[in-house]
Amino acid sequence: MAGLPGGLSASMAAGSDDSMYCHVCPTVKATAYCLHRQCKVYLCPNCARHHKILPVTASHKLLEGDNFPSFYTTGHGEDVRQCPYHPGEEIKGYCPSHDVLCCSYCKDRCKNQQFIPTISKGFLKCSEYTKLTEEFHSSEDKIKDFFKKIDSCLKAVESINTNVYRQFTSYKALIMAYLDQREKELHVELKTIRDRDTAALEELKATAKTIQTYLSEAHAKLRLHEDNSHDLFIATKRVKALLTKLKTSLDDIAHKPWYHLVELQKDPVVENLLTNGQGLATIISTPGMGCLFQECLYSQSAMYYCIKFYLM
Repeated sequence: MAGLPGGLSASMAAGSDDSMYCHVCPTVKATAYCLHRQCKVYLCPNCARHHKILPVTASHKLLEGDNFPSFYTTGHGEDVRQCPYHPGEEIKGYCPSHDVLCCSYCKDRCKNQQFIPTISKGFLKCSEYTKLTEEFHSSEDKIKDFFKKIDSCLKAVESINTNVYRQFTSYKALIMAYLDQREKELHVELKTIRDRDTAALEELKATAKTIQTYLSEAHAKLRLHEDNSHDLFIATKRVKALLTKLKTSLDDIAHKPWYHLVELQKDPVVENLLTNGQGLATIISTPGMGCLFQECLYSQSAMYYCIKFYLM
């Protein structure tokens, strides 16, 4: 999977922490970020310690540890208020008819504008932002669940290979002369299927990890504006489209077959093995019929290892 479903690509990922340095000590890496509107700065450990002690900044909220943002903000909210159609103009209006953000030069495009400082009061507690936050949590939980399922499938792929190969080696005792050569051939087929499925699942896991990164970073961007309803309103509108793409990507992952079912099928002419040269057995590999791993059933008499699936 070179890119994500829904048109998302790995190039959307945020920058590395390596480029984030203290605004006071430019040569020292930052470990904290001040959310106060008069600051909006990154701080190294020493500056952060003084920031918490000084009376004028002691009440400021700092993002540290797991909450430390993995991207630079441009300071004081100018980036989120920037009009995409009129550079240098600040977004102050919202048109509910077109669901677009507007600056003072957007009047010809949208007549039915509402003043954001007025309609965004208390936006942090409104249903739209609350619902978007809940969707983030739901998507993040879904990603975690995907990792568990992928890990289960990786184990199942390995178990399928182990069990089928064990059945094969038991069967080989019945036909000694021909079995040694055929064993090598079937083992190669099984390994090819296992390697292909394992590689596909690892790639799927990497895709899910990328989506998780997008979710975490987008959510972190929203949290940076929670102290300003105006900025939070704008940031929410912009993030909703990204979240829709991410949810589409998750749904695409959820409904893809994750690996092949493998059975060991006996050769119907095995009794004539020594004379007909048609081989000992054949590997049958079929794609999984769903994406939610449920249970494994092993049947010694039927000599196959089967994985049951159910659609999500």
